[in-house]
Amino acid sequence: MDTWRVRPGLSLEMGLRWQRIEPTYTQANNMANFDPRLYDPARAVTLRPDGTIDTSRGGNRFNGLIRAGDGIPSQEVGRVITANSPEVQGVPAGAPRGFVETRNLFAPRFSFAWSPFKDSKTALRGGFGMFYHKFDNNLIFPLGGSPPFVLSKSFENGNLSDPTGGVASRLTPFVTIAALDPNLDVPYVMNWSLGVQRELPYGVFFEAAYVGNVGRHLVRIIDINQPTFEALVANAALPSSQRATTNFLRPFKGYSGINMRMSDSNSNYNAMQLYAAKRKGDLTMTASYTWSKTLTDAASGEDPFNKRFNYGPTSFDRRHIFVTTYTYRLPFFRKSSGFVKNVLAGWEISGITRLQSGQSLTVSGSTSIGTRRADYIGGDVSIPNPTADQWFNAEAFARAPDGRRGTAGIGQILGPGYYSWDLSVRKRFKVGERLRFLLQGDFFNAFNHTNFGNPSTNVSSGDFGSIGSARAPRNIQLGLKLNF
Repeated sequence: MDTWRVRPGLSLEMGLRWQRIEPTYTQANNMANFDPRLYDPARAVTLRPDGTIDTSRGGNRFNGLIRAGDGIPSQEVGRVITANSPEVQGVPAGAPRGFVETRNLFAPRFSFAWSPFKDSKTALRGGFGMFYHKFDNNLIFPLGGSPPFVLSKSFENGNLSDPTGGVASRLTPFVTIAALDPNLDVPYVMNWSLGVQRELPYGVFFEAAYVGNVGRHLVRIIDINQPTFEALVANAALPSSQRATTNFLRPFKGYSGINMRMSDSNSNYNAMQLYAAKRKGDLTMTASYTWSKTLTDAASGEDPFNKRFNYGPTSFDRRHIFVTTYTYRLPFFRKSSGFVKNVLAGWEISGITRLQSGQSLTVSGSTSIGTRRADYIGGDVSIPNPTADQWFNAEAFARAPDGRRGTAGIGQILGPGYYSWDLSVRKRFKVGERLRFLLQGDFFNAFNHTNFGNPSTNVSSGDFGSIGSARAPRNIQLGLKLNF
């Protein structure tokens, strides 16, 4: 980093961060990952429609798996119970130890501060920065329970004295496993901002800024072994006695779900942010307002391979947020003395007031192949004066047909906002030279405003469009604290 003072009212900061990001790995290399590039359909096991494996047809149950590193080091073999088992030895080694490559990355920084006027009460500030996110340990931890190092067997008609003396159950696909995309990249965010700050009369500070960022290579989890939409529809159209199990329809035979972490998602955030603060006098306070929008395609959704289909507002997007904090020290009876001053002077009132718009919600519906996106059939979604019984226009949506995906958009419904006053009243009392009492009353949702929960957004539900819950009502706490 370097700071360059170009002139008395203008300074620049520039920098470049080098970051070496290494994955977490196990000391004994006792983990394996599923790599779709290594899966060979010619060596796949054969599944029966009931989801069991036909062992008479051959095939490799571990098709597509690869072990970490060069295998288990000789000094670690004694610590891995299954190290020399035929299952482990039958899976090739050679993947990076943490299943992703080490990265050497560079992240630039730049910012400036400019005071354009001689009174030094106005400042214009801006900046840009690039920030990488180190691979979490959570990326690799789920792989610890995957084959071939962890296997399970089932027996029927056995007993506790000899569990394996029963008849082995028919072989079935592995339960859902975790995996890492071999091409997993490092997520990063580019942040930028431009704002003006001004010192106002009466000790008030004000700031207005535009703030934005974009996220790239964000990690999401998708089941890469999902049956195709067409296969699910065709299977659901058959008589119930002829329908195959879901595992029979999956593309990678011998596996159930394969929840793979992939780094192919994006996000963007744009906001106007206003902030004011008063730090002097009996009344001190802050106030902030944010008008923003956050969009992403990181949601897994019903069609995880079509990111455009899942692009829309994030679950945490709140378009408008206003928050103010305040403390008022009552000025009364300050000049009194004795009992009057000790009891009536020195009271304080403080609080937090929050107003924010609601969450963006997506309408779904139950179909023959599960709950998925509903159809938007036209008309205004919002209604004037919504109530808990009817929060939006339910007639604008319908259950999607079995043959295609629904047309309702991501986040098409705006849920109820949030409005709350949390207040606190307190007074310190002095008794003698050593005793101090603090009497405090806290009032959460002080005016008992009803903050509704989200409405039902399943068009197949009997309460579709209505609200059946609310957040916490008013809560009062009284406390007395003694210091001695």
